Amino acid sequence: MESLIKDLRYGVRMLRRRPGFTIVTVLTLALGIGGNTAIFTVVNASLLRPFPFKDPDRLVHVWETNKQEHNQFNKREASYPDYLDWKEYNDVFEDVAGYQGGSVMLSGREGAERVPSARVTANFFSTLGVEATLGRTFRPGEDRAESEAVVMLSHSYWQRHFGASPDATGQTLSINGNSFQIVGVLPPSFKFAKAGDAELWLPLRPSRGQLERRFMHWLNVIARIKPGTSFEQAQTGMDALARRYEERDPQYHTGIGLRIVPLRDEFLGPVGPVLLVLLGAVGFVLLIACSNVASLLLARSASRRKEVAIRQAMGATRLRLVRQLLTESLVLSLAGGAIGLLWAGWGVDLLIAAIPGSMIAYMPYLQQTAIDGQVLAFTAGVTLLTGLIFGIAPAIQASGVELQDALKEGGRAGTSRHRLRSLLVVSEIALAMVLLVGAGLMMQSLLRLLGTDPGFDTRNLLAAELVLPAKYADESKAIPFHRQMISRIESLPGVRGAATVSVLPLSGGGDTGTFRVEGQPETGINEGTEANLRTVSANYFDLMGIPLIRGRYLSEQDDMSSRNVVVVNKTLVNLVFDGQDPIGKRIIFGFDSRRIPWEIVGVVGDENVVGLDTAATPVVYFSYVQDGGMYLGLVVRTDIEPESLIASLRREMRAMEPDLAVFGETSMEQLIASSPYTFIRRYPAMLIAAFALFSLALASLGIHGVISYSVEQRTREIGIRMALGAGRGDILRLVIGQGIALTAAGIGIGLIAAFALTRLMASFLFGVSATDPATFIAVAFVLGAVALTACYIPARRATKVDPLVALRYE
Repeated sequence: MESLIKDLRYGVRMLRRRPGFTIVTVLTLALGIGGNTAIFTVVNASLLRPFPFKDPDRLVHVWETNKQEHNQFNKREASYPDYLDWKEYNDVFEDVAGYQGGSVMLSGREGAERVPSARVTANFFSTLGVEATLGRTFRPGEDRAESEAVVMLSHSYWQRHFGASPDATGQTLSINGNSFQIVGVLPPSFKFAKAGDAELWLPLRPSRGQLERRFMHWLNVIARIKPGTSFEQAQTGMDALARRYEERDPQYHTGIGLRIVPLRDEFLGPVGPVLLVLLGAVGFVLLIACSNVASLLLARSASRRKEVAIRQAMGATRLRLVRQLLTESLVLSLAGGAIGLLWAGWGVDLLIAAIPGSMIAYMPYLQQTAIDGQVLAFTAGVTLLTGLIFGIAPAIQASGVELQDALKEGGRAGTSRHRLRSLLVVSEIALAMVLLVGAGLMMQSLLRLLGTDPGFDTRNLLAAELVLPAKYADESKAIPFHRQMISRIESLPGVRGAATVSVLPLSGGGDTGTFRVEGQPETGINEGTEANLRTVSANYFDLMGIPLIRGRYLSEQDDMSSRNVVVVNKTLVNLVFDGQDPIGKRIIFGFDSRRIPWEIVGVVGDENVVGLDTAATPVVYFSYVQDGGMYLGLVVRTDIEPESLIASLRREMRAMEPDLAVFGETSMEQLIASSPYTFIRRYPAMLIAAFALFSLALASLGIHGVISYSVEQRTREIGIRMALGAGRGDILRLVIGQGIALTAAGIGIGLIAAFALTRLMASFLFGVSATDPATFIAVAFVLGAVALTACYIPARRATKVDPLVALRYE
């Protein structure tokens, strides 16, 4: 122990003698270790920390799949009758529960406000193993229509609106025009990602149609696997249940499968793999930093050869010298780790701040991000490992000097040290190559995504969501109000036009339905064609710039007194009508027990209703006048900056109807920029690009240092060459040639590694292959150009060597 303390004191003293070297080294390591700690902190909160549910590994999400050919909806919610069957007849689940996210209208003294909410079956919280922190959770039967109206509050809502008062239970809230009694408050740790930022939790009470119709898919289902049953056994059990259903009732279950997904995987979605890729990328940055620091230590060891030789002469063994030098490396690493840990706290805040608010609600695990014991243990481990990685080779190399040679005045270092530095710089270039290729692919993917034509004009378009008050459930009131609303919005200065749609474009699939063309045999309901369903105002297509291909648009005359009409998109026509003219054809929907036919009067271009990264799906458009609803998406075409209209839009809507909820106002371009499909590519693209640029800077410094060191070592040789007639161009080619050889080796190794590793990113890419030749070639060219520039500076210095001075250089 005493010997170790002496080594530490001596190491600190030696590092203080070279403050420039020490500061550069510590800051380089701090960036690498801090970056790893920041990313790991997020990974820890997302992937490693237990979810706040009882035995979370036994919780799964259950999806229905459709294996029919050409069906593009192969992952969908359950119908309520199917949910009841799964709950009753499965052999693998302890309990099965359902939920549906959304929002409600909450009335108060200051008017109505929209509050994010979720409706859940009475056994939802017991299935999760969640207890109320105040009051109780729902009792069995409270999700029945005849039961008393009750509600539970999120912990944050309870604190904000009730001041965390224990008297909150028993009070009432006016929700959607009805009185609900507060029965409980959820614990602060409870966050259910699939329900977003739900503040109010209500019992789920299906309508009569939802209770009876097996073809209405709207309910999200979770389940708890029985103790002693593995995930694979549970999936096998659900496969068997699906087969029994198909045999028993082929009309509704032909080609239908059941798939279970671990609840953690469902919560994380594509975020989990993205975080692992980011952790790998920042790990590469740390390896490059280690290589760079090792090169600096090798360069520093050249000036300490006499010191080492003297210590050898005084009896120090090689192991003793290695320990001393390695101790100095660990001191540097510990200093870098300490500063890196401080930076990591700031870095985590930046990482989370970069996530759009619309996304963070669905990633509640990130709200619990903290530097805890696991993070500290990770940082400590990385710090020690880093010190060993960059310190061991230079320590061994520096301790192996030849005593006689080292004690000569001005003795030069051997070639082995130069070979090691060359090897380190090749590894830096190879690692930088992998990161640059990854960044290039991600950026190209993002640009191609944002360059995708959504099927409508996104410029000068304001989007918002509306919830009509309960009194407008009556169509005789809703339709006149809808017309008045559109008229008043269009009268606002800067507005060119306004329209409504049941679900805003590019914001998810929304409702779907299965239909068949009239005249076709009525076989199983799932053997028809499934399509997204949209209800729009008559001017929607014209305002959005969606082209008419055939027939006509919907019009104001398509009301309740006229025949039922729809407009369909090009994808549906290509899928169903096989070159026939669809105009005048009639379709019948499976969810309509009356089997009322709807006549196709028009075909429009493909509007991307789900997301830019999703292929166009079949869409059927209904007229709002014939098929209205309480939830609306509003789109407003403007002559001014869309977001500058938000305040006047809110005032006008509040003046027209104080109980109308208006929320989510944003420009369509911002809606696209903050959407999940954009975020999942933009976020890692920006981070990996930052990592890649940092690694490029380190790699260029590394090759500059190696070439500079080489020029210093070969000064005498260069002088002899110039004395024998070599020109400056010859010397320039000699030195740059060495840099080109190292760069080419690094790029070659990096290309091979990138070719293998970028395949792991394939699922995040859009419109570009993981092995895109153009990206690989462009990155190799950029890296080569940067390396060549880094080599040119010392090469030019070599051409200015005075041969007479060089010949006297030892």
